Amino acid sequence: MLFDPSMRALAHDVVDALFDHVGGIARRPVVDWRSADDLRERVRIDDRGGAAPMPLVRMLMENAIQLHHPAYMGHQVCPPFPTAVIADLVISTLNQSTAVWEMSPIGTVIEQEVIRWLAERVGYPASALGTAVSGGSAANLTGLMAARARWEAKREPGFGGRGSEQKPDAQHGVTAPAPAPTPDPRKPTPRPVVLCSADAHYSIARAASIMGIAAEDVIKVATNDRHQLDLGALSAALHDADDVMAIVATSGSTATGAFDDLRAIAALRDQYDTWLHVDAAHGASVLLSERLRHLVDGLDLADSLAWDPHKMLWMPLSLGVILVRDGVWLRRAFEADAPYLFNAERASDNIGEMTIQCSKRADAVKLWLTLQVSGTAPCASALDHVTDVTTYLYDRVTASDDFEAMHVPELNIFCFRHRSDDDTNAALREKLIRSGHAWITSTLLKGQRVLRVTMINPRTERSDVDRMLAALRKIAAAGVAGRKSGVGE
Repeated sequence: MLFDPSMRALAHDVVDALFDHVGGIARRPVVDWRSADDLRERVRIDDRGGAAPMPLVRMLMENAIQLHHPAYMGHQVCPPFPTAVIADLVISTLNQSTAVWEMSPIGTVIEQEVIRWLAERVGYPASALGTAVSGGSAANLTGLMAARARWEAKREPGFGGRGSEQKPDAQHGVTAPAPAPTPDPRKPTPRPVVLCSADAHYSIARAASIMGIAAEDVIKVATNDRHQLDLGALSAALHDADDVMAIVATSGSTATGAFDDLRAIAALRDQYDTWLHVDAAHGASVLLSERLRHLVDGLDLADSLAWDPHKMLWMPLSLGVILVRDGVWLRRAFEADAPYLFNAERASDNIGEMTIQCSKRADAVKLWLTLQVSGTAPCASALDHVTDVTTYLYDRVTASDDFEAMHVPELNIFCFRHRSDDDTNAALREKLIRSGHAWITSTLLKGQRVLRVTMINPRTERSDVDRMLAALRKIAAAGVAGRKSGVGE
């Protein structure tokens, strides 16, 4: 299989089909609902080959969830900007691996530049380091691994607390630690504790499990009426916990889009000399909006943070980022002996020395090309627009007598509820998405089944919101409660 004229023609046909598909998306349903069994029959592999490619491409497009549709208001997965989609084609064609500099000199340098640019937006110092990762889950794991590196170093002689951390050297990225003190057999072995919000993303508990941290040592702290990490409860948890490795705050929670008070949490972090990781996978992108950046005030005080450009910077999956304020802890977390890949003269350029991945796609090129071509204006405009549309939905819900708002939205995630019961709300959502008229999600909030939207499509307008509410009302009027809902059919 070669890059020959037939493949060139196919590539042109695919690009034309994709642009036509997106251009006419509003005339389609958000999803053409089919069962999993039906889809499996359609995609069975015949190892003899011989199928015409374009019908397969069209079948894939027609059976996808249409993220570009203005009535898509569902999960935190965006309809990507076209420059980033085009960059994806370039990345796949060149197939560079950015873990080792000599395997991708230009890709490695671009990733380092993107990391520098993002860290600068946060307000991090030049000592900050980071890498592109697959998404928030990998970023949260990496941030907690950096936290553990510091937690372990605190037990070494000469560690003087915050502000006196060891500094990197030119060859290995970190000075050699002093020998660890001999453990006192009379004292129990310290166990790292992670404190996080009750609304924290599930990846926090999963990351702790991967790291061997006991489930009972991941302590979920209550939230307040605004679904933020409750400061009083956090202070009490810090006081009561034996050995806190890290506090995990959230900027843009999955359930409600809530933003924790980072400055206040950072003050508690300092008081107890621990680590503050912020899961800002969804919310960090507000830094590009003059109107919205106040939501992450204090983000620059975090020791590490997760940021997903594949959410609110409209990049294709996948492009997440981990940033660590003092990069020495990122390097220390991943110290490894691999002379067949890493050598001293390239220590500062081998990204693989401070990340989980060795096979590492050059995904940062997507954001780099988009910024080089269009700057930050499209991102800032889209952020402001989806926030305005979310506020419009909130206003429509609060003005109604059949729906109720569960919170005031701060960005583009909003939960509301039909004034009925949990079964009815679950059935409303199921009937709506199967109809193809709109796509929303559902979650449990403070023990209640609620309807949830993520306004992540810059094409979504107020009229699309009105049609979504009208579709829900039509389904409710037809009767959906209990066994008559059709859920699971």
